[in-house]
Amino acid sequence: METNINLSTFQQNVPFAVSGSFLGSPAFSSSAILPHNAIYNEDGTFNTAIGGVLGQNVVLVNEYNSGLQRTNTVVGNMIGTYKILPNLSFRSLFGIDYRLLQGDRYTDPRTPDGAGVRGRSSQQQDWRTRFITTQTLNWNKTYNGVHNLSALVGFEFLSETREGINGAGIGFPTFQFRTIQSAATPESLSGFWTGYRRVGFFGSVNYDYKKKYLATVTARYDGSSRFGEDNRYGLFPSIRVGWSMVEEEFLKSSSVVSELKLRASYGLTGNDQIGNFAARGLYTGAGNYSGNAGIRPSSLANLNLGWETNTTLNFGVDYGFFGNRLTGSVDIFDRRTKDLLLDQPILWTNGFSDIANNVGELQNKGIEVEVSGVILDRGGFRWNSTFNFTYIKNQVISLYDDLEFLPANPGIAVGQPVGNPAFAGDQAPGAWFTQEYAGVNPSNGRPMWYDINRNITYLPLAADRIYYGSNLATHYGGFNNTLSYKGFELTAFFTYEYGAIVTDGQYNFLRENGTRLTLNALREVNDRSWREPGQITDIPRNLTTNAGNETRGASRNTGTASLLKADFIRLSQVTVGYNFNPTLISKIGLSRARVYVQGLNLWTYTDYPGYDPEFTGAATGLIPLTKNYTVGVQIGF
Repeated sequence: METNINLSTFQQNVPFAVSGSFLGSPAFSSSAILPHNAIYNEDGTFNTAIGGVLGQNVVLVNEYNSGLQRTNTVVGNMIGTYKILPNLSFRSLFGIDYRLLQGDRYTDPRTPDGAGVRGRSSQQQDWRTRFITTQTLNWNKTYNGVHNLSALVGFEFLSETREGINGAGIGFPTFQFRTIQSAATPESLSGFWTGYRRVGFFGSVNYDYKKKYLATVTARYDGSSRFGEDNRYGLFPSIRVGWSMVEEEFLKSSSVVSELKLRASYGLTGNDQIGNFAARGLYTGAGNYSGNAGIRPSSLANLNLGWETNTTLNFGVDYGFFGNRLTGSVDIFDRRTKDLLLDQPILWTNGFSDIANNVGELQNKGIEVEVSGVILDRGGFRWNSTFNFTYIKNQVISLYDDLEFLPANPGIAVGQPVGNPAFAGDQAPGAWFTQEYAGVNPSNGRPMWYDINRNITYLPLAADRIYYGSNLATHYGGFNNTLSYKGFELTAFFTYEYGAIVTDGQYNFLRENGTRLTLNALREVNDRSWREPGQITDIPRNLTTNAGNETRGASRNTGTASLLKADFIRLSQVTVGYNFNPTLISKIGLSRARVYVQGLNLWTYTDYPGYDPEFTGAATGLIPLTKNYTVGVQIGF
């Protein structure tokens, strides 16, 4: 029997905003505020007379407004193992992850957001409970010393629930009163409950002959409450085979080849990552209806909604040469995602715009390469390097009803990539489908685009749109180096990505400079803007008012003019450390001692003009990755 439990509570101050175009958010507004607008008056008080569109004093807003979040956590499990026979055992696990999130926010009446309501206080309570249990039987046996066979069968049950309540009140006598019970007027009160359950039966069989020929067969049969009543269960088998060629007689005595294994696998996995009630026909409370409580339909049921399945075919080779001084692997993969879980548009006469359904097929195929080696090992100095590279091609193979694109989102189209919904902005999660920017007319400074026939136009139409890649990188990887000499050690880790096309709301907002006279401007954009006939540039003339068919500033971010390449190479981590000689430190009762200095995100090479090429999307008001430095001491007794 074994058990472990972790109890924790931590509390943190919550900033006014960490993303979004809030005028009081420093990450959004600070770059656009004119630098001659003073934060403080001569007497040390806050300057509340800052003019312009971004007239809020962001220091005042973040000094007066407050927020707090507390998280209480209980994570633990109990495990029992019983040996039924010498080669048969039973294992039982019960685990729980319980979290209570508590938060409160106060919008001070001395700030622009709180002045109109004389202050606002809100509180939130969020309970999250995850329970899991697995019961397994494990069996293994060796026959004649060469045939190794093992098997496992099991059962799994998972339950996740989440419920919460929150409320807000407005109108406070003075800013010193901050808790919700002091509010003159209750503003809102709401609560929710959600949850889902999943049950599964699984089994696997492993076989190898003299560690030379290997095979694994597995299968899962899972059911999820998130799916329709007629289609909740799915069967997901897989098979893996391998041939360890280095165990063959013709390679056993090789002084060059120290590892060589061929691998192949084929299998299915299921995805149920959708809303907990996407398959159900739901009703929601409609509030006060003619003096009475009322309800109304909020979603359509789909009894056939079922698992999204991923079918993966993989071929790989693991290799090692010269006593494993050089090692690595190469994998070629083809992953097909069928029965995609998407919202399918329907006629508005049904009373709804869409219904959750299984539609279409997606393909991800590519290659992964990893190489590790000892570059130098001489005189106590050792240099190890590891490099990995991935190329992936992502595209939609088919859609429902033989459509070429989704009517509600033409960015999801057959033959085009599907982007990352977390970073895709308003067009998530498809490819970019927009008009192609043609630059600036040298004679008059007006922005130009290509129409669908590749002719120049000043007024692009929806019919002129083309596909222009997606925000998913097609190539990415890392490069790690470790250099050691006696007790000293230096590690440098690089990451890289290229091939992603993204939009950046923060940069695009600033790119409109010259269109709002009360905002700060980007010098590099201002210096490139068109000013005289004959000038060749990509930034059109400045417009502070609407002119003809041009909206002030907006034309600078129309079509592909707003899309950016997010290629980068980043020095993600550097660590310099020294390990003390165990013989020396043992005299003071220590078994090990190490001192180190570490730096994170120290250098990035990129042409990307925004804050951070790695975390993009709408990107408005996002706080980019920061440089971090750590000095540490590690000791052991």
